[in-house]
Amino acid sequence: MPLVSRDSDVHMQKAIVSAPLSGVEPLYKQVKNKIIQNLTSDEWKPGSVIPSETRLAETYGVGVSTIRMAIGELVAARILIRRQGKGTFVSSRADQHSVYQFFHVVKDGADREAPVSELLSFKRGQADDKVADILNLPRSSKDSEVFKLRNLLRISGSPVALYDIVIPCALFKGLSENVIRNFGRTLYGVYQSRYGITIVSTTEELRAVKADSTVARSLKIQTGDPVIEVTRVASTFDSKPVEVRRGWVNTKGFHYFITQGGE
Repeated sequence: MPLVSRDSDVHMQKAIVSAPLSGVEPLYKQVKNKIIQNLTSDEWKPGSVIPSETRLAETYGVGVSTIRMAIGELVAARILIRRQGKGTFVSSRADQHSVYQFFHVVKDGADREAPVSELLSFKRGQADDKVADILNLPRSSKDSEVFKLRNLLRISGSPVALYDIVIPCALFKGLSENVIRNFGRTLYGVYQSRYGITIVSTTEELRAVKADSTVARSLKIQTGDPVIEVTRVASTFDSKPVEVRRGWVNTKGFHYFITQGGE
C-alpha cells in the first residue's frame, strides 16, 4: 500500500521544483540538483517520504533510470534513505544512524555507541577573523556575530570529547541554551528541525597534541596527556559552511574509527 494518499501525493507533486532541464550537465546531475532545491526550500521535511521514482520521472520528463541515478547519489551521501517496501525518505539528523555518520569515536573493545552530549557553556560574541573567513562572514562587524558553544560528549558515562563550536547568529536566530538542552541528542538535529539547515558534509583535520589544563579537567585526564585535536567545518547544501568546531578526543580507552565507501 502507498505510504501517502493520492491527495498528499498531488500536493507533493505541486511542490516539486520542476523547471525544464537544460544545460551541459548530465541529466541525472540536473535532477539531483532539482531534488536538492526541494530539500533546501523545506518542501520535503526531514523524515518524510519523497515522491516515487515514476512520479519524479514524469515531473522532470526523464527516464526512471535517470531518477534512480540521481537518488542513488543522494542516498550514498545519506541525504536520502531508501527503506525496503516503503519508499525513499529525507534523512533526519536527529536519528542514531546520522550520529554515527559524523561521530567517529569508539570505545576500545566495544561496539559503536551514540554519545551523550552535555552543554557546558553558551554565549554570543564576535567571530575571530579566521572563523569569519571560513563562514563567509564580514570581519569585525555586527554581521559577524556568532554563537559559541562548548559541548562535552560521553560514552558509557566516560568523557570522550570536548568541542568548542561556532555558528552564525544570522542563520540560527532564536537559538538559546534552553533550546539546545531541551531538544535531545544532537546539535545537527536542532539545526535541521528548527532552522531547516541540514549538515550534508564535513571536513576534518586531525593531529596529535598534549592536553592543556582545561581539556584535561573536562576529559578527566592529566595535563600533558596525548589527545586527538579535531578541527571540523560542517557544510549544508552547495558546500555552504555553517559550523566550525575544534575538539579534543580522549585517547585513553577510545579510538577514532572511520569507514569509507558504501551507502
